[in-house]
Order: sequence, then C-alpha cells, then structure tokens
Amino acid sequence: MDKRSHNERCKICKHTVKELLNVLFGCVETNWDLNLPCRLEDYLKTDFAMPLKAINRALQKYRGFEQFVRSSKLPRIDFFVPSKNLIVEFDESQHFTKAREIALHHYPKDLQYGFSLERWIKLCQELNKRDNDPPYRDEQRAWYDTLRDFTPKLWGKGQTIRLYSKDIVWCALNPKNKSDLEKFRQIIIKGDMNNVDRK
Repeated sequence: MDKRSHNERCKICKHTVKELLNVLFGCVETNWDLNLPCRLEDYLKTDFAMPLKAINRALQKYRGFEQFVRSSKLPRIDFFVPSKNLIVEFDESQHFTKAREIALHHYPKDLQYGFSLERWIKLCQELNKRDNDPPYRDEQRAWYDTLRDFTPKLWGKGQTIRLYSKDIVWCALNPKNKSDLEKFRQIIIKGDMNNVDRK
C-alpha cells in the first residue's frame, strides 16, 4: 500500500501499533490516563521548572494567547507500557505546527529523547499545520505534547517514544512476522526513522 495515499487516521494502524508493542513488551494500555497536572505552576518545584517555564513563555509570546491551558489534568496518552514505563504517542500531521516547533527549540539539548528533535522540528517546518478551533489550539497541543515528553524525565524512568503516522503504513506490519517485528523494534529502540527501511 502506498503510504502517500494511506489515511493517517486509519484505526487499524493504531491497533497494529498496539499489537506490535504487546508482542515486544507484554501488557499495553491504550488511551491511558497518566493522572498528571498540566498547568505550569504544578511543575515549578521540579528539576525541569526552568525549561518548562521557557517553553510556556515562548508559546505565550508566539501569538499572544496566554491562557491556552484550559484543563487541570493532562489529557490521556495513546499507549502506555507499564513494564517499561514507556509512553508511545502516535503523531498525526496536526501535531506538526509552528507552536510545536517553538516548543521543541526550547528543549534542553543535553537530554535524550525517544524521538529525533531535529526531525520533529523539520517536520513542523515542512508541514506547518494549523488548527484554530479554538484559536489557541496549536499552543495548547504543543504544551500538552511537551509535558508528555518530559513525563519520564520527571519520573526519573522510562521514555516517551513518538511515531509519525505517515512514516510508514503501520497497518501493513504483521505482529506475527519476525521481519516486521524487528523493523518495529528498531524504530522503538532508535527513537526515529533515520536508519529504518520505510517500505
């Protein structure tokens, strides 16, 4: 199947990702509630208060929306692997916005992430998506994604892996096929698609 014509909102793709994770790691929770706050003030006493403050401030300055955090609790994540404290997010195109690029540029460069910062920034620049319903939606989504990326660092364990929905046709992978499973394992281990066959 041609990935260019494949619908990135394919429900089978996300189901396949869950099955692949399940084969690799065992129990996988979907639509998982991390039960974490999402307001900046809730993180001011953490080790990551400074970068989070910088990111929040940059997002506020971007278009002047200062009140883009409208919930007290972080929205649910796509997948959680309890045995590895692994957060797996399946990013569709609407995540790649100018606001997200701004946030990513403020991530501490001396830390390791479960995806390529450089590639995610490049995707933001290339796709440059916008979602203005509500008007501050891009800033809000970028902030929530930031908190999901920093969650394992706040825990002191685990990692947040990000998969881009259009990298490959995920539903074409077979969790029972050793080659497909190894391809997926390499994506998870490497944290990006730079050295992975996308066919």
